[in-house]
Amino acid sequence: MAALVVAVPAALAAQTWGSIKDWRSQHLRQPVSGTLGQPIDYAGASWTVTRLTRLAGKGSTVFLAEFEALAADPKALGAVPCQVRLSDESGREWQPTLFADPVVTQQYPDVRNRSLCGGVAFAATEPGKPARMAASFLIPPGASSLTLSIALYSALPDYLSVSEPQT
Repeated sequence: MAALVVAVPAALAAQTWGSIKDWRSQHLRQPVSGTLGQPIDYAGASWTVTRLTRLAGKGSTVFLAEFEALAADPKALGAVPCQVRLSDESGREWQPTLFADPVVTQQYPDVRNRSLCGGVAFAATEPGKPARMAASFLIPPGASSLTLSIALYSALPDYLSVSEPQT
């Protein structure tokens, strides 16, 4: 009986700690801030956001983000799930639309051959060459102070964060 008095609270504490760690990795994320065009080390690769562009789409504004990652082992990094999102200063968030508006591929046809993030992009990359990726987002015309976030699950709670340059 005395052993249960010690074992049960210890088991509950271990379970609770695991739950707290899981919750923290999903909700308390820490930005690794970068600047457009400048490489930054994140998740075992050197990442560079090469372009953040607003395009006039059909009835909406399209935001195009192009980025690349140079990894020592691209195949290993390709096995890690990746999430890309866009947010603004008021906390609104958008998920990629996979070039849903034709204006993206009309003005930047080379993005058609790029993957969104992770998996396929890294699988097709040779060591020593960067994996080139792109994402497009449909956003309201008035959205401002936009920030691109790239999160690899193996690096959580850290995520890469690059803000749109202010003009």
